[in-house]
Amino acid sequence: MTVYALHSHSSTLLIEALPDAAPAVRYWGSRLQQSPDPILWEPALPQAGLDEIRPLSIAPTLADGTFLEPALRSHQNGQGWAEQWQLAATQATDTDLVFELVSLSGLIRLHWHVTLDAATDVLAINTQVTNLSEAELSLEQWLTTLPLPREHTDVLTFTGRWVNEFQPRRQSLPIGALELTNLKGRTSHDHFPGLLTGTAGFGANHGDVCAFHLGWSGNHRQRVERNQQGLTQFQAGAHLLPGEVRLAPGAHFTAPVLYATRSSAGFNGIARNFQQFVRQNLMTWPNEGPRPVHINTWEAIYFDHTQEALDNLAEAAAAVGAERYVLDDGWFQGRRDDSAGLGDWTVDESLYPEKLHPLAATLKRTGLEFGLWVEPEMVNPDSNLYRQHPDWVLAIAGQHQPLARQQRILDLTREDVQTYLFDHLNALLNEYPIRYLKWDMNRDLVQAADARGLAATFRQTKALYALLAKLREAHPRVEIESCASGGARMDYGILKHTHRFWLSDCNDAHERQRMQQWAALFFPAEVLGSHIGPAHSHTTGRQHTTTVRAGTALFGHMGIEWDVRQLNDNDRQALTDAIAMHKTWRAVIHGGIRQSLEPVDPNQIAFQVSAEPHHLISVFQQDMPELSVPGSLKIPGLKLGTHYSVSVLLQSEKTGHLMKVVPAWMTRENVQLTGESLATLGLPLPVMDPDSLLVLALTEG
Repeated sequence: MTVYALHSHSSTLLIEALPDAAPAVRYWGSRLQQSPDPILWEPALPQAGLDEIRPLSIAPTLADGTFLEPALRSHQNGQGWAEQWQLAATQATDTDLVFELVSLSGLIRLHWHVTLDAATDVLAINTQVTNLSEAELSLEQWLTTLPLPREHTDVLTFTGRWVNEFQPRRQSLPIGALELTNLKGRTSHDHFPGLLTGTAGFGANHGDVCAFHLGWSGNHRQRVERNQQGLTQFQAGAHLLPGEVRLAPGAHFTAPVLYATRSSAGFNGIARNFQQFVRQNLMTWPNEGPRPVHINTWEAIYFDHTQEALDNLAEAAAAVGAERYVLDDGWFQGRRDDSAGLGDWTVDESLYPEKLHPLAATLKRTGLEFGLWVEPEMVNPDSNLYRQHPDWVLAIAGQHQPLARQQRILDLTREDVQTYLFDHLNALLNEYPIRYLKWDMNRDLVQAADARGLAATFRQTKALYALLAKLREAHPRVEIESCASGGARMDYGILKHTHRFWLSDCNDAHERQRMQQWAALFFPAEVLGSHIGPAHSHTTGRQHTTTVRAGTALFGHMGIEWDVRQLNDNDRQALTDAIAMHKTWRAVIHGGIRQSLEPVDPNQIAFQVSAEPHHLISVFQQDMPELSVPGSLKIPGLKLGTHYSVSVLLQSEKTGHLMKVVPAWMTRENVQLTGESLATLGLPLPVMDPDSLLVLALTEG
């Protein structure tokens, strides 16, 4: 028996290779200086059970006797359903471990490969199941599995819905299982494919925490399970529909990548690790330079397209500092509302007699990049494409399938559909100087069967990735946004093929503050689209000042979703100043690490963005303060002996009537405080009204 170790700067993973079973994870925690004595892995054996305790492995099956959920569920005409593994080969380096396992039945080979990115502390686990037999193998389930420390009894998950994404849910892990299953065919609002486990009561800066994320944009399943012996495991994988994966002799199934990381000091360590990992390992930008500020036409003009309106919007947007113009829904043939036209990806010449060339000329003159909205995976029954090819959709013949937003789903697994979509998108990108596609996907998949009636959800997701890869290869300078009714397709799988997420269709700053806070656990700011909407939110009815809306969008990939043609002088100046501020601090926001701060009031959201020598602090008061006198905000992560200048960048206009006197530091110029005092004593905060915002800058020297 051999124990293999992977070390990063702060963690160690120990895996023991067992000759008659799958390898066992013996330790995943803070970095070890030396390997422990194997005697520490031998527990007591209780009465009234099996005569041996099998360790939790990287590939549990129904033959193990742990009585936990197996990673593998497969069979061949009812045989081979409880496989056992033997180790066939091992490869090991300082950063990678590869195990080749073969089942004793000889039916299956498992390739299991973990890579530890030492710089960011993130594990990436790739697995592949191959049919070694001469007959078809039915694969019903593969869940990539990692054992967990038994003291991890708290679980933090994320649910949501349209315009209300990234809702956190914390619960204690029972003896039993916590399972989250998504059957909607896209990543979904309902169950984000990532969660955290940790010691009881873990918080932003305390507790031992593990975090997981499945890089997959289709149906998925996550499980955390603990048994009476205290054995605990996490599992995640694509959720396979009946008959969806049937492996021919020699064929293989490649599972989605599972990403995992850990922290000994709360979930801020998770945010730091994942943000850095995404930047260094997943993102490939098509263009150099800063992320351009958007103007999107949707909430400005909706479907009311005229050349004059679009040109005037471009002029007004350029005047306030926008850098990219995205023509949203309504530009293509027959598209006067959301009931028709999807699938007919040609410009509506009854609306645009010279097609989009006049708009392109306006954008060139005003210095704005050209962006375009598309929804290629969908088709309206009221479209030329559907009338010509009604068989090109995912459906079960003879069954009623509900519509959503009056649209159906094209079968991307068909080569003719792939060719049609690529040809039309390629033609648009060749004809116009488009540098950005807002790629939308506005419905869940129901009865997603191919022309043979076979379940196709898994293959549909793979086909989407292939189409995006082909398009990016043909147009490497074009940037792509993943939008799916807001944040219903946000994961590392789609991020390998895109560059930005539309986090939510809700631009209400009150809701966005919470969404952005939790999304930052998994994603850096530059991939999270955050727009300044109109004062009156059309999804919630709330009203917010320009300062609050702009100060919220400041900390993402900023854009405007507002009819800037209609601004009064005060709003125009406030918006211009906010965009200029974003550009000033953009390098810090898009290059720094965002971490939560422990708020002085339970009704606040507070965070810090750090990129030495600069630190930005944001405090958002969601509801009425709990106490009449607020406390002092402690700011960690500073150099203790260094002095920092403290300045107010943004403060809500209406804040102030709850105070007779503001904190003393706010009345002085050139305030300089030491990192030690800011970390230990903290900065006294003003009394803040509900839905008010304070943004500060701390700079060394």
